[in-house]
Amino acid sequence: MRLPEGVSLTPLASHFDSRGDLTEIFRQSWTREFQALQWNLVRSEANTLRGFHVHPRHHDYLVMVDGLMQIALKDMRPGSPTENLAVTLSLDAAIPASIAIPPGVGHGFYFPDKAIHIYSVSEYWSREEEIGCRWDDPELGISWGAPDAMLSHRDETAGTYSKMLTEYIARTERLFHENAGTAHA
Repeated sequence: MRLPEGVSLTPLASHFDSRGDLTEIFRQSWTREFQALQWNLVRSEANTLRGFHVHPRHHDYLVMVDGLMQIALKDMRPGSPTENLAVTLSLDAAIPASIAIPPGVGHGFYFPDKAIHIYSVSEYWSREEEIGCRWDDPELGISWGAPDAMLSHRDETAGTYSKMLTEYIARTERLFHENAGTAHA
């Protein structure tokens, strides 16, 4: 399966003995692009949809602990080799894997059953850092198979994909200029 540029899906090896098993879920060498700064544990009820969001600055790294997640990705980065590529895939706790998502790749998660996942971010989590749109906007090009999913108020009232893309590009350009200014100071 082709993934957006910079997204990595890593199978995780479990080591078993008579007591149970151990699965390494993170090594810094797996995510050379960023340093994990904050870790979070998320519990989702059955039929929950989280997103669709994009981050101008931070990387995400996710691992399922229990249950199944359908993850949708869309490359929103102008000029990326995979610009506009939209894909869905499943992460199942029974088949351990991690996924790393770079800035500019929009993402949303659907949990058909109760589930638990952990994720890290390369910047401290902030609601202002997330830019969102309606999960069912046709411009996303994503088929969720979740017509009656539970959503947060924020996700229920989110705007269009076009508006999200415009805001993402504006913030990215602003960050570029801010960083260029500090590099010359």
